[in-house]
Amino acid sequence: MISGFIFAMFLPGFFLTLIFFKEVKLLERMLLSITFSIMITIALAIMLGYNENVKNITGGITAANLWKWQLWITGILGFIVLIMFWKNIRQLKFSTIKIRIKELLSQ
Repeated sequence: MISGFIFAMFLPGFFLTLIFFKEVKLLERMLLSITFSIMITIALAIMLGYNENVKNITGGITAANLWKWQLWITGILGFIVLIMFWKNIRQLKFSTIKIRIKELLSQ
């Protein structure tokens, strides 16, 4: 129950705040995460069952459908965050290596 709440109402928004807001304090990030997660869930529900035609195409708003699409959205956002952090870590490693090489050469 708690893990489902965290997954549906926190993680998608948390990943969005990591992507778009770099310099945000922890409390602000948590509140934005909950807000963005609710917005994503509402948009997902509208997308799955907006009218009869959409309901027939997507299968409508069912628990399985919501979980499936929520997993896709959270996975994609998590993958983007992973790529962003991987690039930052790689750049940090290269910059420290360059500094070390300069130090060794200057001795």
